[in-house]
Amino acid sequence: MAQRSSRAGVLNGLSYALIIYGVMMASCAIFQVKFEGSYQAAALFAGLVSAFLMRGVSFSMPWQLGRPGSAGTRLLWLWLAVVIALILTGFFAELGEDLSRRVLAAWIVGVPVTFLLAHVLLRYGLLRIVPGLAKNRSAVILFVNDAARNLVARAPTAGYDLVGYFEDRDPSRTGGKLEGLEQLGAVRQATEYVGKNGIEVVFICLPEGAFERGIALINELGDTTASVFYVPDWYIFNMMSAQFYDIQGVPVLEVIETPFYGVDGVLKRLFDILFASVVLLLSIPLILLIALAVKLDSKGPVIFKQYRYGLNGERFYVHKFRSMTVMEEGEEVEQVSRVDPRVTRVGRFLRRTSLDEWPQFWTVLKGDMSIVGPRPHAVAHNEFYRRAIQGYMTRHKVKPGVTGWAQVNGYRGETQTLDRMEKRIEYDLQYIRDWSPIMDLKIILLTAVMIFKDENAF
Repeated sequence: MAQRSSRAGVLNGLSYALIIYGVMMASCAIFQVKFEGSYQAAALFAGLVSAFLMRGVSFSMPWQLGRPGSAGTRLLWLWLAVVIALILTGFFAELGEDLSRRVLAAWIVGVPVTFLLAHVLLRYGLLRIVPGLAKNRSAVILFVNDAARNLVARAPTAGYDLVGYFEDRDPSRTGGKLEGLEQLGAVRQATEYVGKNGIEVVFICLPEGAFERGIALINELGDTTASVFYVPDWYIFNMMSAQFYDIQGVPVLEVIETPFYGVDGVLKRLFDILFASVVLLLSIPLILLIALAVKLDSKGPVIFKQYRYGLNGERFYVHKFRSMTVMEEGEEVEQVSRVDPRVTRVGRFLRRTSLDEWPQFWTVLKGDMSIVGPRPHAVAHNEFYRRAIQGYMTRHKVKPGVTGWAQVNGYRGETQTLDRMEKRIEYDLQYIRDWSPIMDLKIILLTAVMIFKDENAF
């Protein structure tokens, strides 16, 4: 186990060193400077130091620049340290007088940018397309509870092959067995099994009040080469993916957080601006035609606006082409039904094809919405469902979207029953938990396809 971790660290370090060396070569080529002498020496020095300092930062870690302990934050500070070390070495050794400042500037800025691109390519590209590139680790689970069931559902996609589980209690006390896994014996037999079978990871899903027993198990498993993870049986793990972070030596548990923090947030905002700008520019004739049709079809303004809750629960105006004869805004707002007399003739077509949503691209440009995210609900509906559905307001940790994961999974339109809204919220929280740039593109493509066949659009 230690040998494999050491090899992974060496591979990480060499990868960063090669990137640093390659970016220097590219910088020289851009400014038509020969890559030789001092340039080679600087790249080699920085690469060797970085190979040592950065060996513990895996390419498969989430980037999340700005978040304590994240790959992006650690790499940025480490690269800054390498640059400072290089400058000090050059100053005291009186070297580097012949180096181009433009080449150095391009190199210093280009390295962290290339680090980011490499992380995005591997984490959201290669590992998803070819998951076999990352070898799964064998694992067992100790104790059965809700945390263990969540683990069973998610561990295979996170790089773990679950072999089975250990439990002393009768299934009637634990809510049943772990579906799809074999019970390998009682918990007291786990240490022997792990040692004999070379199990690489042990997940201890402690029942409430079993802390002392957990410590004893950790001590026993210390006699094996397995990695040991403690999985608390807290209901919050059902809601979001909790993660531990270190804040100046103080470990904290992230329970509810936005995925769009730091660089990820910047990338999503840039995509929103680019996509919305292109759509609006290309559809100017269509927008004018729709505005004329709405005006001629019925009395009232062309644009309908209504308060919605957005990021962090702050209010904003959502804009749509008016599709109804009423402009409801208050404590009670009736949802649109399939046969609703309030919907105009033009409005029915606009709603069926989602063209009534087109002005929301302007709201995206303003920054109140995103292209992809949980769909915003009327304030009256928001106030009702936040009391009726646990975790409902968590969807406001991200900007609302023109389209969303729930909508492309069949939960668009009227929510006649509470369980249907609960399912929509479940998909919204899954989006926040599993977000990636690839997921956004997938939702956009599915939305385009569904415009022509969505039975829930009316």
